[in-house]
Amino acid sequence: MQVKSSRNSLLGLALVLSSATDERKSVLLAASGNTLLTMNQFSSRYATVIMPRQVTKAEGESKWILQESRLDMAGHTLEEIRAVCYRSKLEKSAEAVSNTLSDGPSGYYAILGDIKITTAGDNSKFPPSDSWLVDGQFVSWTSGSQGSKLLSVKIMWQLKVGNADPFPKYNIYVDKITSTSSGNQNLKPSEGNKYLGMTVAKSFYVADLEVPSGISSLKFMIQVYGLDGACQKLEDSPFLLLQVDGS
Repeated sequence: MQVKSSRNSLLGLALVLSSATDERKSVLLAASGNTLLTMNQFSSRYATVIMPRQVTKAEGESKWILQESRLDMAGHTLEEIRAVCYRSKLEKSAEAVSNTLSDGPSGYYAILGDIKITTAGDNSKFPPSDSWLVDGQFVSWTSGSQGSKLLSVKIMWQLKVGNADPFPKYNIYVDKITSTSSGNQNLKPSEGNKYLGMTVAKSFYVADLEVPSGISSLKFMIQVYGLDGACQKLEDSPFLLLQVDGS
């Protein structure tokens, strides 16, 4: 699942499973944190408490955290999914002390994004970046303010082999690359990978993208999504490298 939260706000998922004999089982997919504290806090309320097996930060500028948990559901059917908003007992104790010295409780902040459920063996496999043909059409440069330039371009892509692909959507990012005084490109991003948008078509139109002076090229990355909701790493994604006009 995908979560964005403040430091002391936690969010998990409560699942209700049923067996063929109508036996019901409650499971908590907890947020990352102290395993012992989490078990002590919830073991009396849920038959099983599962900690994330992998926690990663989403790529780009967002503050989303991806929490991946694994659950053995053999012989069971998933009937309910509920969000569980909580703080650990340690945080609650510290907050209680803090509240005696303040006017009110500190705010809880957590956002639940995508929830993806996959079965073993269904993980997406993405073709390498050189399996794609990526092209930029209708390239237009105009002058901006303070020496900057404005770029408009239509980015199109397709697999080199075959006309159909099983990918439902694509994220588009741009990396603005600077150049050194010797003219060599600086491989370190000047602003980091900036998210531009999402498309379900194999094309994306960029309108009036501001390019500051000193930027020598733009790298547009097309992040591929699989049917299971997984997405390709940006460094492995197909891309379009476009030289800045006049650089």
